[in-house]
Parts: sequence; structure tokens; C-alpha cells
Amino acid sequence: MKMEEIIEKYLCSPSIVAVVGASMKKERAVYGVMDYLKEKGFRLYPINPSSAGETIQGIPCLDSITQIGERFDVLALFVSPEKQQPVLDDLEKLDYKPVVWMQPGAENDEAEAKLRAGGFEVVKGACLMMVHEVYCG
Repeated sequence: MKMEEIIEKYLCSPSIVAVVGASMKKERAVYGVMDYLKEKGFRLYPINPSSAGETIQGIPCLDSITQIGERFDVLALFVSPEKQQPVLDDLEKLDYKPVVWMQPGAENDEAEAKLRAGGFEVVKGACLMMVHEVYCG
């Protein structure tokens, strides 16, 4: 799938996004991106083991993507490569393949290669919010 298709299918029409690395801290980039996407009608699932059971922007935070009770379209990674392995392992447990969106700072060439080899679409180094503003705003 080409980037233009991913943008049209998953960004310009609000989709379901698992936000890995979600934070209650307003100064973190992930907080602003979540706020923006929520305002634009996206359904969000905050994922962060250290905040599981709490709410982030009024949404219950989950421990892992395996706790999401429905298919989601995009996995937005806001965690550094050294913290991604549990999430990558959980992706393999899914019976479908969401788009994996590696936000700036979460780029991981090794994981990208493995994900692509496994049939996942990967977007690397582009901000969900900025891409939405430019192409869908």
C-alpha cells in the first residue's frame, strides 16, 4: 500500500488508533497528538503499562494492545526502539495487520524490516498529526 493510500484510508477518514506510549503529561508530544486526533474524531486506545487502569484524556489506558477488544487500524508508536519489543511481540498475536506508524523518535530500522517481511505496512518518521494537517486538514 502506498503512503497516499494509507493517508486516504486511515487518516483522512477517522480510524481507530492504538497509541503506544500514551502519557498524561501535557508537555509530551504524544499528549498533543492524541488531543488533536481525538478532536478530529479518531477513536483512540492509549497503551502504557505504567499508566494502565488510569485514564488519559478521559480514555481508559490499557496495558497492551492485546487488551483492545476490537480491531484497530493504526498502531502509533511513541516509544523508543529499546522499549518496542513487547509491542512488536503482541502485534504477532493479532489475526490482522494494522498499519504500524513509527512517530519521529520511534524509528526502528530492524523492526521495520521484520514487520514488512511479516506483511505489515509501516510508516516511519512522519507525525500522524502533521500528516493529517497537511493532507486532510
